[in-house]
Order: sequence, then structure tokens, then C-alpha cells
Amino acid sequence: MRICMVLDGYYPPDIRVENEAEALVKSGHEVIVLSFKKPDLPSEENINGVKVVRFPPAGGFKKILDFTYFSLTFSYPSWVEILKVIVKKYDVDCIHVHDLPLVKTGLIVARKFNIPVIADLHENYPEVVKEFRRDMDMRKKIAMISTPIWRLKRLERFCVQHVDRVITVSNEEKDRYINEYNISKDKVIVIMNTINLDLFRSLEIKPLNFNDEFVISYIGGFGSFRGLDVAIRAMPEVLREISNARLLLVGKGMKNYEYYLRKLCKLLKVEGRVTFTGWIDFRLVPSYISVSDVCLIPYRKCTFTDIAISHKLFQYMAMGKPIVTSDVKATMRIVKECKCGLVFPSGNHKKLAECIIRLYEDKKLCKKLGRNGKISVEKKYNWNNESKKLVRIYDEVQK
Repeated sequence: MRICMVLDGYYPPDIRVENEAEALVKSGHEVIVLSFKKPDLPSEENINGVKVVRFPPAGGFKKILDFTYFSLTFSYPSWVEILKVIVKKYDVDCIHVHDLPLVKTGLIVARKFNIPVIADLHENYPEVVKEFRRDMDMRKKIAMISTPIWRLKRLERFCVQHVDRVITVSNEEKDRYINEYNISKDKVIVIMNTINLDLFRSLEIKPLNFNDEFVISYIGGFGSFRGLDVAIRAMPEVLREISNARLLLVGKGMKNYEYYLRKLCKLLKVEGRVTFTGWIDFRLVPSYISVSDVCLIPYRKCTFTDIAISHKLFQYMAMGKPIVTSDVKATMRIVKECKCGLVFPSGNHKKLAECIIRLYEDKKLCKKLGRNGKISVEKKYNWNNESKKLVRIYDEVQK
């Protein structure tokens, strides 16, 4: 089967898209990934058996046209045009769209060629947009006035009802689609953001200069819903009990939110014990996890975070690190099931501090939780298992 994966971004380095594309190639399918082009990347190349076709993002008049059409119809003329060419050129049998914004575009092209569409929804997009808009400046908020959240929810309803299959990342998200949009449970397949253990463990562990410190780390994107301010607020109490504690914030996000976090560090007089690394290459992620004594998922509880499960959870588990998570439903469910960490009430920095101090004082508990997580990833929560579900979807669609 010839599959065209449509990605509103760059390829690589989207971990989920790479895992899926390569798994389908290994199972005998042909995969073409259609993505944006960076100046330093070729328009076409083969990466691990995946055909990658790139085109420059729309500029000038086309950019204005795309923005206007998307605001009115939730489809992009430039994408429709290029996707038609790709489907015809490669005789594509199925369109696999990553994330909500391009699903309607995929449906428009699929109808013309009478082929199925699979919507791979990595997250609750309307809720993610709502959370990100909290951190936007007024200029950006005004620019988004044409796409209020209620319209994005209506788009989501239309898409999940009209595509042939919906892929989501958690059982909680699957239940939401079934209950809110009245679709068959057989139409929605959960493929979690687990990790490719062979790839992850092949990455070199590089030495980092955090010797003789008790490292509490968070690795991922920055945003108000990530709860990083809660982690910073916990630090004064943590430092009273653990004088060598260091909070390691690995990643980046909107500048105004990071500015707020740095300002909070100064206000609480913990800036000397909090390190902001900025963005790092994925290949360095294991190195940062390896120096960590405790790994955090301090998300603020909201509709989006309650049903999201990120790669970082399984990365932490794979490296045998104890986890401290807020009580967001999906992540808490797995942490409790695997007995690989402690849970604190979302937004409660005092309870977060108590969890960290408990792990510092109880080394046996740390090792036990870390070991439980590692075993769970090796036995159940890994990409080898999840990829089989992806292959089954295409076996069903092909029949």
C-alpha cells in the first residue's frame, strides 16, 4: 500500500511521525512524507526507507491566501494543490494526516481520488490552542480572532466523523471522541507516544557537569499548562531539606513565559539552583535524564493535560528514574499502574516538594520506582508493541 503522510512541520525530527513511517515501511508499505522544506534540506530524499518530499512554506500572496481560506474553511489551497500532485504522481492509496489543522485538506483531496483518510491526532488540538493562547501577546491573540475555540471544536467534530480511522494517544482521548462525537469505538485506535527502545538506548550518554547535586529534571516544552512555575515554587522548601538540590529545566517555549519563570526564580531567590538549558537535540535527552535523580511531569490540570501522555513519561521510565507527576488523569493512571512514581495535586507546590524530599530521603523507594518503570517499558509500554496496532489499521483499511 502506498501511504502519503501529511505533516504540517519538518521531517525529521518529529519522533512520532518517524516511528510510524518507519514501522509501516518495515511492514511492507511504501510511505511518502509530505512536509515543509528548510533551506538546508533537499526537496526530496530517502530516510530509512521513507520517501520524503518537501516544499517551501507559502509566502507573500499565497501565505495571505492560505491564512484567509483556512480562517473561512479550515483548508489550505497551497496544501491542496501540492497534495493532489503527490497523490497522482505516486499513485497513493491512503492519506495519513498528522494533527487536526490539515485533516480537512486531506479529506478534500481524498474525495477527488476516492481514497481513505486516517487522522492521526497527536493531542486535543482545540484545548492545546486554548492553553497556548493564554501565553500569547495581544497581537497574536487578535490574529487568531477568526478561529475561536468553538470553531476548532466544530472542525474536530467534522473531521473525526468523516475520516476512515482516528488515531489518538490515550484511552481517555478515545473515550472523549466516542462520547462527544458519537462515533464507533472501532473507528478510534489508541497508539501511545511510547519510545523505540533500541533507538533510545543506542544514543550515547555524554557526561554533564552536575556532580554531587541532587538533580530534579523536567524535559520538554515550556508553557503555562506545563506547571513549571509550580516546580520553581517548590524549590525553596526543597532546598531547606536538600541543600544540593538543582532544578534542571530542559527545553524552551514562548519567550514571555520563560521570562516569567526566570523572574519567579529571582523573586524566590532560587536562580542559583535552577538551570535553564534551552532547546537540546533529541540525541542528548538520555544524557540529561541519566544525571537526574527525580524526573517531573508537573502539568497543570486542564482538559488537555488530563488526556495527554507525552514521550517524556516513557523516556524517564526507560532510564529507570522515579517520576513525580501531578494528578493529570492519563499520566497518573500509568504511573499508578506501573508503580513507578509519586503523585501530587496539580498546582500544589508544597505537596510537590514533599514528594521530592521523600524520594531524597528514601533511596530504596527511588530504586524500586525506577526499576518498576523500566520493567513496564520493556514489557508493555514500548514502540514495538504500539507499532503492531498501527500496522493492523492498514491491514484493515487495505481489505
